[in-house]
Amino acid sequence: MLLVGDTQTISRVESFAAAETVTSAIANLVRPDGSQQSGLSVSWTPASAATSFTFSTQLTASLPGEYALVWQIHLGDGQVLNRYQRLFAAYTNVGDLIRRRLNETNLGLPEADLDAEVSFTVTSLVDRFVPLQMAGGYGGLVGLDQDRFDCAVGLLTALRLRACRAKSVPLGEIDRVQLGQNGFQFANGQVEGQKPLEQQWLEEALIALGHVGPIHKLYQSAAVSYKPFVVSGPTRNAQSQGALETLASGVIRLLTDSWQVGTPPEDYAADYEE
Repeated sequence: MLLVGDTQTISRVESFAAAETVTSAIANLVRPDGSQQSGLSVSWTPASAATSFTFSTQLTASLPGEYALVWQIHLGDGQVLNRYQRLFAAYTNVGDLIRRRLNETNLGLPEADLDAEVSFTVTSLVDRFVPLQMAGGYGGLVGLDQDRFDCAVGLLTALRLRACRAKSVPLGEIDRVQLGQNGFQFANGQVEGQKPLEQQWLEEALIALGHVGPIHKLYQSAAVSYKPFVVSGPTRNAQSQGALETLASGVIRLLTDSWQVGTPPEDYAADYEE
C-alpha cells in the first residue's frame, strides 16, 4: 500500500512460456481525482532475453484514495502488453495494523490483496455516512480524523478478512491453558466469559469512527431527537410505522403485551439462564 506524500517503488513480475525480449516499457497513472500522469519511466531486469522479467517504476502518492497504474510493455516480437494494477494510498500504515491483528506477514497477506480490501472498506464507509461525502470523502479528512478513520478502516478490514481465514489453531480459538499438565483446551465458538475477537475489533472501530469529526456531528444532532422510550401502538411495535424498534421498546413490549393471557411466566423464564 502507498502512504500519502511518500515516493515508493512499485514492481510487477511478468512470466512467459518461452524466452522473450523487452524493447521498451512505460507506465501511466490515474490519480483518485481522475487526473493522469503519463509516461512514467520503467526499468526492468534482466536486460537480455528471458522467461521472467521484473518491472519497476517510482510514483508519488500526492492524494489519498485509489490509484490505477497501467503498465505498457513492448516485446521484441511486436506484442504490446497492457497490465492494470490497482493501488491505494492511505494516510497511515493501515496494512501493518491489519497484519498485526491477523498475525500475518507480507507473504501471507500481500499488498495487492490489502489494496483491494482497504479500498472496498473506505468506499463502503464513505457511502454509509453522508456527512463524510459532504466533507469531501476520504480525501477531505484532516488532522486527527485521518488517524481515527484509518484505524477504523484497518480494524474493519481485519475483521472481514478474519472470517474467511484459518483460525490460530485448526481446532478453534484457545479457551483455557492447563499449566500443570501442559494441556490446552480449544473452543470452536465463543469463549465463555470473553467476547469474540471480531466483536472486540468492531467495538474499537466504532469508537474510532464515532470520533471522526463529520460523523461525530451527525451523532450529536441525532441524539437530540433520539427518544428510546417513545413507543406507539397497542403492541408497542414501532416497525408497523416504518421505524425500527429500539432495544428499550423491545424490552417494554416483552414485559407487557407479549405476555399471553393464561400463560405462566415460567414458560418464558425457562429460556434464560440464571
